[in-house]
Amino acid sequence: MITHIRVKNFKSWQDSDIVKLAPLTGFFGTNSSGKSSLLQMLLLLKQTVGKDEVLFFGDGNSLVNLGNFQEVIHGHELGNELYLGMGSKLSHSIPYSMSMLWQMHHFSFHTVIREVEGNQVIKDFRYRSLSGPTKFFWEDHNFLVNEQNLIPIQVQNCYGLSSPENTDVPKVLIGFTSVFEELFSHVYYLGPVRVHPKRYYHWEGDHPEDTGRWGDNAIDALLSARVDKLTVQRKEEVVPIEDRISEWLREMDLAHSFTLERTGSRSEKNYDVRIQKNGSGTKVTLADMGYGLSQFLPVLVLCYYAPAGSTLILEQPGIHLHPKVQSQLADLLIEVVTERKLQILVESHSEHLLTRLQLRIAEEKICANDTALYFCENENGVSSITTLEIDELGNIKNWPENFFGEVMGDLFAMTDAQAKRMKEQNPED
Repeated sequence: MITHIRVKNFKSWQDSDIVKLAPLTGFFGTNSSGKSSLLQMLLLLKQTVGKDEVLFFGDGNSLVNLGNFQEVIHGHELGNELYLGMGSKLSHSIPYSMSMLWQMHHFSFHTVIREVEGNQVIKDFRYRSLSGPTKFFWEDHNFLVNEQNLIPIQVQNCYGLSSPENTDVPKVLIGFTSVFEELFSHVYYLGPVRVHPKRYYHWEGDHPEDTGRWGDNAIDALLSARVDKLTVQRKEEVVPIEDRISEWLREMDLAHSFTLERTGSRSEKNYDVRIQKNGSGTKVTLADMGYGLSQFLPVLVLCYYAPAGSTLILEQPGIHLHPKVQSQLADLLIEVVTERKLQILVESHSEHLLTRLQLRIAEEKICANDTALYFCENENGVSSITTLEIDELGNIKNWPENFFGEVMGDLFAMTDAQAKRMKEQNPED
C-alpha cells in the first residue's frame, strides 16, 4: 500500500507537503484545483518503470501524457527543481548482502530532477527503510549506504535503474529498484472518460493486465476471468467475479441480469454483453442501454479483476451515474477495500459518494482511520490541500466553505422566494 505522497514544483503544486494515504482515500475540490495532478504523479512514476530515461512524460499510448519537463515544472520555470516523493508499506525480502536477507516492511523514496540544457538530470534520489539498514541515497553519480561505502555508478532513471554497463551495482539498490517496480506493477488506473459501448466484442483469448485506462479492456478482462475461473469471497461462499458484478448491477438497479454471450460461429470469436433491465424485459446489448451503465461497468470489473492487495486510481468513477448509484458506489469501494484489501485512491465531485461514506463510518462498516479525505483548492495558480477531519461518527469537523457549491444557499434562497410569492398572492395574510 502507498502510505504517502509529496510533490514540489509539480504543475500547480509548489509543495503539497506530505499527503497521507489510507486504504480508501478521496480527493475532492473544484475543477483545476490540483486533485488529478497528485494522482498523475504516481502515474508518471509507474510509466517510467523500466524506461531508460529519467522520467517518461508519456505519449498517446501511456497512462498520462504530460508533455515535457517545462510543461510539468511549476510556473514553467526551468530553474526550479522537481521533487517527487512517496512511501509504501509492504513485506518483501530484499538481498542486502551475500550472507543476509532483511525484511522491508516500510520504505520511502524521493527523487529530485532538474533540466540542464534541455536534458533531464537527476540531482539525487533516496531510499529510506524503517525496518532494515537506515538510508540509501545516490548523489553526484555516487551511491552511498548509510553514508558509508561510496560506490560510483551510473543510473538510467529517477528511481535508480542502473545502466547495463554497470557491473558493480550494490545489491541493496537492486533490491530497492525491484521492489519499486513490483509496487507499481500492482497500481492500476481508470480514467474519467471511458470508451463507448459496442454491439459485440472480439476476443482473441488474451489476458489483459487490467481494464485499460479508458475501460477498453473491460470485456476482455471478464472473459479472461471466466477462463481462469477467478472468484471472490461473497459472505460465506466463493463466487465467480462475473456473478458478483451481476449482483451489484441488481443492487444498484442498473440491470436485472448481466450475461456475456458468444455471438456467431465459434471461429469468429465475437461476444456481446446482454442486459435485462427488469425481470420481464428483453435482453439487449450493452450498446442499447443507457450510457451510464457502459461507463460504470469498467469500474466494477476493475474492482474485482485487479489482484487482491492492489492499488486502484479511479478518476470520476461515478460519472454519468444517478445520485442514488453514486451513493452505492461508496458501498462498492468499501467492500473491495475491506474484503479484497485493495487500496482505492479516488478523485470525485460527488457529494452523494461522500455522504454515504460518512454514514458507513458512523455505522462502523469502515473505520475512520481507514479513510483519508482531502479538499483541494487553487488560488492564483498555486494549489493547496486541506485534510478533512472526520470522526468515528462520520462528522467532518472542518467542512470547507462551498464544499459542494451553494446547495444550502440555494435552498434557503428558494424558501425566501416562496415566502415572498405567497405573501404577494395573499397580501391580507
